[in-house]
Amino acid sequence: MQHKLRVWISKHLEGNFVAYFTMLVFLIIGIVVGAITIKMLNIDQKNKILSFFNSFFVLMNGNEIDNLMLFKESIKNNFRTVLIIWLTGAIIIGIPIIPVIVVLRGFALGFTVGFLVNEFGAKGFLFSVLAIMPQNLFIIPGIISISSIGINFSLSNVKGNKIKSNYNNLFSNFINYSTLIFLFSLVIFIGSLVEAYVTPIFMRLITDYIN
Repeated sequence: MQHKLRVWISKHLEGNFVAYFTMLVFLIIGIVVGAITIKMLNIDQKNKILSFFNSFFVLMNGNEIDNLMLFKESIKNNFRTVLIIWLTGAIIIGIPIIPVIVVLRGFALGFTVGFLVNEFGAKGFLFSVLAIMPQNLFIIPGIISISSIGINFSLSNVKGNKIKSNYNNLFSNFINYSTLIFLFSLVIFIGSLVEAYVTPIFMRLITDYIN
């Protein structure tokens, strides 16, 4: 079973290499822009963001974490993105919209990590590794995969319209497309579990050190 899964994943990546590479480039662009944006913040903006992080650290120290609430929020935020990609990918507008979603994801990640490292140095980097990266080891690959599938399906719709594919063929392709989205959504689901039940443990350990 594991061997078959590895073979399937390998063939999937090989067959969709261009889409995956393109989405990865958009993600990197977002991360770089997010990191650069920190340099453009004025003192008031930096202080407001710093105040938010400090309040968050205090909250982490003094309150019990509601893991179920974190899980629900993570599911809501991540699967809202999945739903948008799935819907826009099913039609032609996914071609311009999906890359923007990936760039924004990268921007958020680059800005957050960049700000923490810029303001807290090595402590900020350690916090990023322990509190931000664990869930993103699942969520980001999941988003990249789903985005690549969405882009490919949008492009295939453009080609399909040109050759006027029959209804049965279009419906079959849509079912296959939705199945792939669902399968890679499971990776994001695992990321949400990590974010809600594993990451808080690391956050508890590192918050005292930062403060």
